[in-house]
Amino acid sequence: MQFSILETQSTYRRLLAEDDAAARAEIFRAELVEPFVGLTRVFGGMDPLAMFAQWNMRPEAFAPDQREAMRARLDALASADAFARAATALERGWAAFAPYHDRIRHDAITFALLLCDLSALPMAAGYSGFGAIPGWIMTLYDTPTSDNLKRVEACTVHELHHNLAAGSDSGVNFNMMSITVGEYMVMEGLAESFAAELYGADSIGPWVTAFDGSRLEDTRQMFKDALHLTGFNEVRRYIFGDDVMAAHSGSAGIGVPRYAGYALGYQLVQAYLQRTGKSVVEATYTPSAEIIVESGFFDR
Repeated sequence: MQFSILETQSTYRRLLAEDDAAARAEIFRAELVEPFVGLTRVFGGMDPLAMFAQWNMRPEAFAPDQREAMRARLDALASADAFARAATALERGWAAFAPYHDRIRHDAITFALLLCDLSALPMAAGYSGFGAIPGWIMTLYDTPTSDNLKRVEACTVHELHHNLAAGSDSGVNFNMMSITVGEYMVMEGLAESFAAELYGADSIGPWVTAFDGSRLEDTRQMFKDALHLTGFNEVRRYIFGDDVMAAHSGSAGIGVPRYAGYALGYQLVQAYLQRTGKSVVEATYTPSAEIIVESGFFDR
């Protein structure tokens, strides 16, 4: 795999030093947006800069009245060596897939550690990522903290797992028009388990750790009855939970705790790994339905 890793730290330094708004926009477009034009096209973005704005990344964030806040965020990432650590994590994650390299159809990935406004995602805890489209990965930081900076590598390899699984003959269904609740659970559970396998269980994200354990049994039953459901909007209600979906689409709640699909997906995959002794990479090439059954997670 050829990783094209953008030198975003130097780009951000130039943006912070540039007084002219038009010049900032050009730097942002040429160095941050242009490498991801292929990704914006997948989402139907005729104007890549506008698409980045929809993703809450804009050159205006580096205007003089916001410089100090942006500089503080950038300095925090730099002090934690986050840029180099993310790049190293990609190589480690790719090496873990060595037995299955011949199944992966794409041979290049563009990667960037990016500053992003994640204020609309409070459970992101200041960081997130995207890697579901083969060929492009973003690790996103809004507010670097001592806690989330420990998870740079875990977040990066979570997205790398998505990228490699989606771009190969794996057991994971990435067709969002046909994916079921059960398949989506497995997809996220595998990615987060991959992060835990490489960087330890204490590296997993709040979308798993913040789940209210007292809701486990009723939520498990809710998901057991919904494993077969399809339809992207319907499936997302189970994966992301009531309050997240209400914030994004105004949809009515159905009683699903926030990010329950991530938390239960992780527990399900962990149960499968413990029962079978497989690695996460081996499980990635196992049909989701088999993982669900053999995990025994719903046999209660």
